[in-house]
This record gives sequence, C-alpha cells and structure tokens, in this order.
Amino acid sequence: MPDITASNTPLLSVRDLSVTFGEGPTAARVVDGVSFDIAHNRTLAIVGESGSGKSITSLAVLGLLKHLGGRVAGGEILFQSDVLGRRVNLDHLTEAELRKIRGNEIAMIFQEPMTSLNPVYTIGSQMGETLALHQCLSRNDARKKAQEFLDLVRLPNAKRLLDSYPHQLSGGMRQRVMIAMALCCQPKILIADEPTTALDVTIQAQILHIIRDLQAEMQTSVIFISHDMGVVSEMADDVLVMKASKPIEAGGVTEVLSHPKEPYTQELLAAVPRIGSMTGTTMPKLFDIPGQENAPAAAPAKPVDRSKPVLEIEDLTVRFDIRGGLLSRVTHRVHAAEKLSFNIYPGETLALVGESGSGKSTVGKTIQQLQEPVSGAMRFHGQDIFSLPTEDRKAFRKQTQYVFQDPYGSLNPRKPVGESLIEPALVHGLVTSKAEAKDKVADLLVKVGLPAEHAGRYPHQFSGGQRQRLCIARALACDPSLIIADEAVSALDVSVQAQVVNLLMQLQAEQGLSYLFITHDMAVVERISHRVAVMYLGQIVEIGSRQQVFENPQHPYTKRLLSAVPVLNPGVRPSRPPLEGEIPSGLRAVGNEPAPVTLRAVSDGHFVAAQAS
Repeated sequence: MPDITASNTPLLSVRDLSVTFGEGPTAARVVDGVSFDIAHNRTLAIVGESGSGKSITSLAVLGLLKHLGGRVAGGEILFQSDVLGRRVNLDHLTEAELRKIRGNEIAMIFQEPMTSLNPVYTIGSQMGETLALHQCLSRNDARKKAQEFLDLVRLPNAKRLLDSYPHQLSGGMRQRVMIAMALCCQPKILIADEPTTALDVTIQAQILHIIRDLQAEMQTSVIFISHDMGVVSEMADDVLVMKASKPIEAGGVTEVLSHPKEPYTQELLAAVPRIGSMTGTTMPKLFDIPGQENAPAAAPAKPVDRSKPVLEIEDLTVRFDIRGGLLSRVTHRVHAAEKLSFNIYPGETLALVGESGSGKSTVGKTIQQLQEPVSGAMRFHGQDIFSLPTEDRKAFRKQTQYVFQDPYGSLNPRKPVGESLIEPALVHGLVTSKAEAKDKVADLLVKVGLPAEHAGRYPHQFSGGQRQRLCIARALACDPSLIIADEAVSALDVSVQAQVVNLLMQLQAEQGLSYLFITHDMAVVERISHRVAVMYLGQIVEIGSRQQVFENPQHPYTKRLLSAVPVLNPGVRPSRPPLEGEIPSGLRAVGNEPAPVTLRAVSDGHFVAAQAS
C-alpha cells in the first residue's frame, strides 16, 4: 500500500461547509461557510462558545446530521478512506458505506457519555460490539482488547467494569469509557468533542497524554472541540475559532492564541481562568469580563465570620455494598467517605476538590439527604440533622439547596421554566397564591440576570449557560443559607463560566450565602473559594485557606492536582510524566477498612494528612 502520509493531500478537507436545520424560509443555518484541512498526525482545535456550530461541524463529518433533522446545504467533506479504497465526499456516501468508516476510520468521543452509552448493555458488550463489527474479533478477543483499552485510560478494576452498566459508573469514569471505545479501533481521525470536560485534571492530563501517544504511534489526526483554552494550547497544532455559525479566525496555535487579531478571540482568551493569577490575595475575586466594564459595580466580598458555623460535619462515613457470588452476599464495599469532618461558615465558599471517585459528590448528596450515611453527625446551626425524625428534616432541606452538574437533565423538559423554579417554594409552603408565585418567579429570574418574561419558555429554548442560571434561580427559591454546587460550571464555555461564577459571588455578597463548591476545576476554585478541602479516596488529605493550599501545598496529592492543570502556553507540550503504578480505588473487601487519616496543623487553619512528608 502506498505511503499516503508522505503526500501533501490532506487526510480530510472541508470546503465551504454549510448546515441547515428545517425547511423553507424558516430553515436555520447553523454552520455557514466553514473550511479547513487536517493533515496526517496533526491536531486541529475548533473553539468557540456554545451554539457557535463546533459540534454540528463534527457531526456533519460523521454523516449523523440526517438523524438529527439537519442537512448539508452546501460545500463538501473529502476524506481519504482505506476501507473504501478511494477519496470520497462523506456527504454523498450511502448509510452502509458510512457505517464502514464511522467508528473505524473516523471515531468520535461525545461530550455527554450518559446519553451516548446504552443504559441496558454492559460496558464490555458495548465495546465488544464495536470491535466485533470493525475488527471481526471473537467474543473473547474483543473482551480482552476492551479490557486493554479500559486499562489504557486508567480505569480502576477494568475487568470488573466490563460487566458494569453505565449508571454504575461516575461521570468521569463514563467519559473514560467513551474515550476507550473511540480509541479501540485505532482510527485515522479522532473527533474529540469536549472529551475532558467531565474529567479531573490528573485524569485529563493522562487522557491528553494518551491521545498524543496514539498520534505518535498511529499518525492519527485529531479534531479537538473544546472551550478549555489551556487544553487547546497544549494539544493543538492549528486552531479554528467559530462564532454564531461562522469561522472568525484560523491559523497555527501560537499565532492565534498568542497574537489574536479578532476581538472575539481576544474576549475568549481574556475569560480563561489562569492558575496562579490570585497569588498574594486572600479574598475571592470577580472575573474581568470584556464588554461588561460599565456594568453596575458588584457588592465587594465580605470577610467570613468564623465565630459560629452554618454546617458542621463530623466523622461522616458513607459506604456502598457490592454483592457477588452465588448467594449474592456483600463481598466488597466502596468507601466513598470515611470519617470526614469539616465546617462551613456564614458567607463562606468551601471548595471540595479531588478526582472522580474520590467521594466529592457523595458528600454533597449526603448533606442534601439524597444519600444515607453509615455513621457520623451533621449539625445545621447546632442542631443534629441525622438524629431528627424524617418529617422534621424537611426544614433543613429548605435551607440547603443543590445545583446539579447537568442543568438540562435537572429541569423538566415538559414544564415551562417558571413552574420548575417555583416548585421548591410550593413544596415548602412559601407561596400561597398564583399572583405571589408569579412575582416570586419574576424576582428569581431577574436575580440571575434573565428577563422575567422568559418564565413561559421551556428548557430547550435556553442556552447551556442560561439553563445553569435557571438552576441557580431554583436553588434560591427557598431563600437557603447553604447551596451545594456540584460541578455547576464545569460544562460551560469559559465566557459563560466567568459570568456564572461572578453571579454566584455577587449573590453571596448580597445575601450572605454559604457554598459547598464541588469541582475538579482548580483554576475556578482559586478564583471563587475562601477555603479548600482536598479529597482522596473518601478522606480529606489537606484543608486550609485558598491561599495556603494553592501557594503552599503540602500533600503530594495536592501538588499533583495543581501540577496537572493545563497552562495557556501555546505550542509548548507539557513535560509531565504519565501516571504509573496501581490505579487507586475506594473498593475494598469486607473487613479491609482503610486506616483513618489524621490531620496535623501546618500553620493556623492549614491541616494536612500526617502521612504526608
């Protein structure tokens, strides 16, 4: 076979691509005149805000538009296919021909793993189906190769996960399964649509390392769709910036990110949170958003009153039983939280950070009483909540509200958003008439920067950032004193993320709210938090003020988290060593309980696990 990699012909050429949804005069043009080439062993990053047409462009390449009600209205998508033995226009292929290419020569890592994985099939059977279809492997060989790729993306207990269902995995673990599934056929082009958005920084660094290694070994080309400019800076050779369906700026990564010519590109880069930008400061700080310089001044952040905590968590333990064997006995347990203790004070943001599977979300859900603990105490304004009868816990639920990671999944698609917003207030009897409810909804929408008349719209009529604002508005409906924000900004574009983080800080300054901010985004944590607690395998290994943890990290795990954060340094590949050794897991055999961590004081308010050197 001739060495086509030596030729100057691009592997993929997109020429003046236009995509429309709908028919006739009401048809919406969502991609308008996009052109780019991808050479062998090159990475093209497509960046832009939500709704700019990034993902639709990639779906057009895969020939999936017809399944979504869209069509290619103009242009061509030329691809050098080995399976079909010729250079083809992907838009002109039959569905049978596309199936030979899709998943085999061109694979895609989708942004939302839960909707991309079939909930009724095990992980092993879904990966096995791909390998059997494209590589004609036997069932046993497909299973072995599937396990090999799950190990490659550093999933713990890969052999056991083959027999697990998607709902049994955390969000970050599901995303790694999607990446393994896309890589397992070793495609010529890998389309990665926000592939690391749901991942912690250490796993993100590992996945990016894997993608780079695959490129080196297989000369794979990558289309990298992302809003994380730090990741784009590390991964891309070329960058295409899109805005409102049109290409705005294109060129080499150093040229575009270091010397952007277009104002829009400059605005995107200005909104990127940079780790280390808060060095020397003690209080959270609003993002500077271009175009909003003349906006009304926000209330300044207030010092935290530490005389009496809002919430006290003492020796909280949460475990999940794993059954196995013929009699379905409990053989193992997942130790999600082990003797966890911390306080949250009025008007304070405590950030809970750690990798996927460290137990962060479990802690948040236990505080919200969505999960029962094994043991421990939770005192709210001094009252032990776990010791109260179920009926008496309702008042605490009113005072503690939850903002979930996926705003679309947590809003009822069949209800106007006004009904969803007022529902918590109705449940707790805080509104008694329709007029009162209407006024309350209008007030909530205005608080989060949305017009009051949008109350009659449905969730699908809002952008991702607007939906997250709606979830924050719903959390405010009961006038809570504590809000648990679980990865509330991780899936948002950088500019929208900056707006939502600013909104949270403004509401805190105005209303004295306390936040438990659960996230893996260390750059956002540095900006929003007063204190930081670092979790590792269900236990806190370091806790202190934001300044103490970021500027003087003591625990090796904290240092690893901070060193894995992508840095905006265009064209410079990071020199981080890949993670090696046994992948840590909270799964242990019954009776093999983890040793409790003892925290020692490093300085006033700064504690670290005693085992740390």
